[in-house]
Amino acid sequence: MKVEEISLLDISISIPTVPHDLSLKELKGVFDELGIYRYLTVLKDNIPVGIVYREKVEIYSNEKLIAGDIAMTCCRLRNTSVKKDSLTGLFEILPLEKEPVIVTDKRGTYLGVLTYDTVLHYVTHHREHVLPIMQKVHSSIGKKEYLCIFGLKNLDRFKSVFGTEKLESVQKIFLEDVREAFEGEITGIPEKGELWVISGKLPEKESIKELFREFHREYTLLFGEFQHVHIYGFCLDMSIIDSEEKLYRLKEELRERTAKIEGSVFIVHGLQPTLILHDPTKQKLITNIKKRILSDFKDIVEHVRSVPKDTWEYTLYDMFERYPYFELFYIISEKGLQITNNIVNPKVNYFVAQGKKGTDRSEKPYFSHAMKEGSFISDVYLSKATDDFCITISEKFTYEGKTYILAGDINFRQIHRLVKSYREATV
Repeated sequence: MKVEEISLLDISISIPTVPHDLSLKELKGVFDELGIYRYLTVLKDNIPVGIVYREKVEIYSNEKLIAGDIAMTCCRLRNTSVKKDSLTGLFEILPLEKEPVIVTDKRGTYLGVLTYDTVLHYVTHHREHVLPIMQKVHSSIGKKEYLCIFGLKNLDRFKSVFGTEKLESVQKIFLEDVREAFEGEITGIPEKGELWVISGKLPEKESIKELFREFHREYTLLFGEFQHVHIYGFCLDMSIIDSEEKLYRLKEELRERTAKIEGSVFIVHGLQPTLILHDPTKQKLITNIKKRILSDFKDIVEHVRSVPKDTWEYTLYDMFERYPYFELFYIISEKGLQITNNIVNPKVNYFVAQGKKGTDRSEKPYFSHAMKEGSFISDVYLSKATDDFCITISEKFTYEGKTYILAGDINFRQIHRLVKSYREATV
């Protein structure tokens, strides 16, 4: 019986292209026009020379740059046919987990792009134990359902220390803990070492925290001397996903985000993504740091209310010298309208969007909670100003008989620095 084959071209994505000499301004315009694409392929004389990412383009301001200057070179592969039952071999020979792979014809002409998720999609069509969950995932796009994906960090390091048998024991413990914490069918994705769950119910924050606590209790009893294995996971609200391409892009993005955060982490993605963390060694520290932040913020509010209104923005700029861990400030009226522009710390070295006067903040929890309770400190969430995780602090104050809210953001990277500085100060 002849083994069926499939062409790489048939499983590649047709990512749009831009010319090598396209200006930075024109390149930004192309990304704005195309909207959903995270990256584009750069061509020179119809030959692909690399890939340019949206987030890289947004941080550059030198108008003399062209697409070729900021394109990332990546692996190129000539189109060929592969046996369908050998598709998993692509994961071993190609750097698909780290970056897309460009597919060309024998003359080097661009044909498309291979990604981890698209190859995985085709692999599952020939692996019966995985196919049902993939069918459920694809059929749930646009519906009020949730896809939860769980995995373990640093398993390669664990395996090198303890071996394959103990690695399998850890994975079994993890599977049982996930089964106890969540209802519904749980399917393993061997190629990624992940557990996938489709559910009609958004996972509760406390259920995620209990999963973290239970797994780490068991793990610590067995392997307490090796504190590198942590849970990562994320939940996608399928009702706001309108295409398979967006689904693939979000999964890749959230895997990358969880990899950058220490300890066990779970991201609930939605209209305002939130972050659930677990690191038993830092829980008391985090509580103390929150108290410090709120105390510092009260001092900032007192400085603002003690000076004339037309100098508030200047005063807040001065506060960055005293409290450099703040990323930005802004002031909101009692009606929920922002009455200052975003006052951005001049020492931040990453992109921060310029929030403007007149923006309606009345539906935001940092406004409503502060108006009712006087002050508020948020959970960690994804900031639209920086496309990075942050927390927001807010406090109500009065000035000449009127009520205002001062809000301040702290980037998640600064939280790590505060943890370190607080620990050193305590010692």
